[in-house]
Amino acid sequence: MKKLMCVLDETKECDNCLECEICDLDTSKICDNCGKCLEYKDFASIKIDRIYANPEKVPEKYR
Repeated sequence: MKKLMCVLDETKECDNCLECEICDLDTSKICDNCGKCLEYKDFASIKIDRIYANPEKVPEKYR
Protein backbone atom coordinates (compact mmCIF):
# COMPACT_ATOMS: atom_id res chain seq x y z
CA MET A 1 0.00 0.00 0.00
CA LYS A 2 1.30 3.44 -0.96
CA LYS A 3 2.17 5.66 2.01
CA LEU A 4 0.52 9.08 2.10
CA MET A 5 2.76 12.05 2.80
CA CYS A 6 1.76 14.98 5.01
CA VAL A 7 0.46 17.90 2.91
CA LEU A 8 1.89 20.44 5.38
CA ASP A 9 5.30 18.79 5.85
CA GLU A 10 6.20 16.73 2.80
CA THR A 11 9.16 15.18 4.59
CA LYS A 12 7.01 13.01 6.88
CA GLU A 13 4.25 10.47 6.49
CA CYS A 14 0.65 11.38 7.24
CA ASP A 15 -0.18 10.42 10.83
CA ASN A 16 -3.84 11.50 10.65
CA CYS A 17 -3.34 14.48 12.98
CA LEU A 18 -5.94 16.43 10.90
CA GLU A 19 -3.94 19.66 11.18
CA CYS A 20 -4.43 20.07 7.43
CA GLU A 21 -8.21 20.09 7.97
CA ILE A 22 -8.23 23.10 10.36
CA CYS A 23 -10.01 26.24 9.11
CA ASP A 24 -7.54 29.03 8.25
CA LEU A 25 -9.87 31.72 9.63
CA ASP A 26 -11.16 29.96 12.77
CA THR A 27 -8.72 27.46 14.23
CA SER A 28 -11.39 26.04 16.52
CA LYS A 29 -13.26 24.39 13.62
CA ILE A 30 -12.68 21.95 10.78
CA CYS A 31 -12.66 23.41 7.25
CA ASP A 32 -16.06 23.15 5.58
CA ASN A 33 -14.88 24.51 2.21
CA CYS A 34 -16.87 27.74 2.59
CA GLY A 35 -14.27 29.61 0.51
CA LYS A 36 -14.14 32.68 2.78
CA CYS A 37 -10.36 32.35 3.07
CA LEU A 38 -9.95 32.53 -0.72
CA GLU A 39 -9.78 35.79 -2.61
CA TYR A 40 -12.35 35.11 -5.30
CA LYS A 41 -13.56 38.07 -7.30
CA ASP A 42 -16.63 37.42 -9.47
CA PHE A 43 -15.58 33.94 -10.56
CA ALA A 44 -12.89 31.34 -10.15
CA SER A 45 -11.23 29.13 -12.72
CA ILE A 46 -8.74 26.32 -12.98
CA LYS A 47 -6.46 25.35 -15.83
CA ILE A 48 -6.77 21.77 -17.10
CA ASP A 49 -3.55 20.52 -18.67
CA ARG A 50 -4.72 17.13 -19.85
CA ILE A 51 -7.69 14.77 -19.79
CA TYR A 52 -7.12 11.03 -19.69
CA ALA A 53 -9.94 9.11 -21.37
CA ASN A 54 -8.34 5.77 -20.53
CA PRO A 55 -7.62 5.36 -16.78
CA GLU A 56 -4.85 2.87 -17.56
CA LYS A 57 -2.84 5.61 -19.30
CA VAL A 58 -2.77 7.91 -16.25
CA PRO A 59 0.85 8.20 -15.08
CA GLU A 60 1.59 6.47 -11.78
CA LYS A 61 2.45 9.76 -10.02
CA TYR A 62 -1.17 10.98 -10.47
CA ARG A 63 -2.84 7.89 -9.06
